[in-house]
Amino acid sequence: MNDRVVLGYHGGPDASAAIGWFVERTGAEVVAVIVDVGQGGEAPDVLRGRALECGAADAVVVDARDEFAERHCLPALRADALDADGSPLVSALSWPLVAEHLTDAARKSGADAVAPACAAERPRFASGIGALAPDLRIVSPELTREEAMSWAADRGLPVAAKSSCPVHQNAWGRWAETGTAEPCDPDEVVITFDRGVPVALDGETVTFFQAVRELNRRAGAQGVGRFDGGRTGAIREAPGAVALISAHRELEDLTLERDLARFKRTASRRWSELVRDGLWFSPLKEALDAFIEHTQQHVSGEVRLVLHAGRAVVTGRRSEESLHDFPLAS
Repeated sequence: MNDRVVLGYHGGPDASAAIGWFVERTGAEVVAVIVDVGQGGEAPDVLRGRALECGAADAVVVDARDEFAERHCLPALRADALDADGSPLVSALSWPLVAEHLTDAARKSGADAVAPACAAERPRFASGIGALAPDLRIVSPELTREEAMSWAADRGLPVAAKSSCPVHQNAWGRWAETGTAEPCDPDEVVITFDRGVPVALDGETVTFFQAVRELNRRAGAQGVGRFDGGRTGAIREAPGAVALISAHRELEDLTLERDLARFKRTASRRWSELVRDGLWFSPLKEALDAFIEHTQQHVSGEVRLVLHAGRAVVTGRRSEESLHDFPLAS
């Protein structure tokens, strides 16, 4: 093994133990990379300090929140991308971006190996890194989650209180403790789109990341976008994603020609499957991106949503690009 490894770091016991494991077992220097994709939790600077305390030779913080929103969440919105259970894609959107930044860090530091933050995600990260830099090796400590926690405890390594892997959450969605939103009055919001891109909320211009963050707050307060986590004892939340996809679909229904809209639904399902399988950099995904981009040229207008009692209900929509002929319809 080369004397340097780039490790995706999130602060959990497995990532903290990984630093110590590489240093102790292989003698390698570890460069920890913290990629902020809006996952929340502990501040990046706190994570950086913890990585250094655990023995990392260097720790780098990458603020990728706007990049993640523009390059990954926005394409998912325009594709109306959903997981197999009908919920928005979340973790699969951040894997390729983290892979890019790990690859960049490896190039800059002279490392010949990279390690994902969670060993369980190695196959999906490996797909991205393999496409970007096939000469880099993908490595991971020979430790289970329980062994990693024990390793960290035995050596007094500083770790977070929770052992979950934050790579599963980002600005587009997150895991949360089981619970319900407090009852509150309905919230009405008007979302303005320009060629499939949300550009304003209630008439106020916003960046895409700002739109997601604000709708996470407002729709989240109404319990929108909550999905049963099954046996995990937690639930998934993607309030901003659900609100935006709901509005975007309604505007497409108003502005896309029938056969184009029908085929886009097929393309969207395949796009989602590719991303879910870690094939963000595949030729087919690139071709579908071009098709979806073409479908958005007339998806401009306003959509009014009422957020209440766990639902995002469209109560109005208008567009100068509308294909609906009111005189003919009447």
